[in-house]
Amino acid sequence: MTHWTRKLASPIWLVPILAAFIAGWMVWQERDQSGPEITVQIKDAEGLQAGKTAVRVRNVDVGQVTQITLSDNFEAAELHIEMNAGTADMLVEDSQFWVVKPRIGRRGISGLNTLLSGAYVQLEPGESSQSRNQFTALEQPPVTDADTDGKRIVLESDSAANIVVGDSVQYRGVTVGIVEQVDFSVEARATTYHVLIKSPYDELLTENTRFWLQRGVSFRWKPDGVDVSVGSIESLLGAGISFGVPNGQPLGKPLQAMAVFELFASEEEAEQQGYSRGIDYVLLLDESVDGLAVGSPVMFKGIRVGTVVEVPFRWQPDENSGQPLRLIPVLIRYEPDRLEGLVASTELEQWRQHLQHFFEQGLRASIRASNILTNTLYVDLRFYPDEEAVKQDTFAGYPVMPTIVSNFSRLEEKLNSILDTLNSLPLNQSVNQFTEAMASTDETAEEIKVLTEQLKKIVAQPGWEALPQSLAQSVERLNSILADFDAGSTNRDQLERTLQNLERMSRDLQPLVETLRRKPNALLFNTETENDPEPKAKD
Repeated sequence: MTHWTRKLASPIWLVPILAAFIAGWMVWQERDQSGPEITVQIKDAEGLQAGKTAVRVRNVDVGQVTQITLSDNFEAAELHIEMNAGTADMLVEDSQFWVVKPRIGRRGISGLNTLLSGAYVQLEPGESSQSRNQFTALEQPPVTDADTDGKRIVLESDSAANIVVGDSVQYRGVTVGIVEQVDFSVEARATTYHVLIKSPYDELLTENTRFWLQRGVSFRWKPDGVDVSVGSIESLLGAGISFGVPNGQPLGKPLQAMAVFELFASEEEAEQQGYSRGIDYVLLLDESVDGLAVGSPVMFKGIRVGTVVEVPFRWQPDENSGQPLRLIPVLIRYEPDRLEGLVASTELEQWRQHLQHFFEQGLRASIRASNILTNTLYVDLRFYPDEEAVKQDTFAGYPVMPTIVSNFSRLEEKLNSILDTLNSLPLNQSVNQFTEAMASTDETAEEIKVLTEQLKKIVAQPGWEALPQSLAQSVERLNSILADFDAGSTNRDQLERTLQNLERMSRDLQPLVETLRRKPNALLFNTETENDPEPKAKD
């Protein structure tokens, strides 16, 4: 053995070989105990720290964020996560990630425990068999666990509603489900709600179930006044969803999961429009339809038998369809199911024949007012025996129901005629004259008021109360004096002789008065009578 061979075979080399073996074993052991590395994209990495933020499943740490970077397009943050050993089965196609941190919402406050420990990443393992190592985190945590028992259904609505994820679904005031997802379709301009009805309440879902919005406070016009209903505390904060089977309808068969329902705007609308079967007719009305809306009732002798489907009915005519619009088409639906228990059969085909026979007997549709104050109208069906039978006609593919101008429209025309007559009257001139007369009356009233005040002052003077007694005494004395001059009394005879003497004395004094009138000095000078002068010529 050469010198170099003895040097390489020295026992000293066992130390580095043993160290390398131990290091390799430690690396292998570390890799055997570590799990897979994954990437999770998140919109915002607020509150997350590399080397500190944990990944948890049911409050058990199963991994840790090792690095936080930006995505290639700079539109999101990427969390590089190193999972623990034995977690590979959790990382499948439908696994979900989201960040747990303090949140305030309609359901209350959540994630308060992270105020001290810091935010963490929550993992919800999926059930798929397809593995995956790249995920996108949810912006909001799911409201239910994936393994929650129950049925998931879809609600569609084209009306405005303040429903958000996490809102409750109630049945007769009891919370039985929750809204898991809300989507809005731009093309359909409608909102879709994904709802979970929890077990065992999912057995309440049948083919005749109707869903409606449960608002905090709702007003409803009824014949006997206004009905005000107040919902639950949750509905007062926003809105909720309720469901049930309309009165008078059978429960129907149980439903399977992912059934699609229409979400009505109110309980009344769900009850009145929740009939899926009916016979469609077109009304050609020669009167105003202002006040007639979609959902208005079709009534027969006070019983609802149908619903207005579209007003006005837009049938999209072409240029060759005929004359311009003269009659207003309205599409209604006659719903025999509303007569359940009142008629022997509600089969649609039988009712088509019945209605055609009724048209021949004078059944006509007209517009009537259900509330004059709110100008709401409805379609009224009743028999007019004097009306002639009409031939069945069609319009845009629908059968036409015969109509008649309602008394309401005639009354409206009469009222308009009366108003026109009143408008033609010279009301302005009459009003001006009336105003002047009222002003004059006001002046007269003011004068009477002043005179009354003066009279009050006179009456209030001392001695006024004794005045009626003094007047009575004076009248009594005057009557006594007049009695002394009655016919045949001494005083009257004496008065008559005195008057006769005065008359003779007046006649005797007449010449003297005449002389004094001609010659005032006749009492002093001679009063002989002179001859009248004789006229003669002047010398």
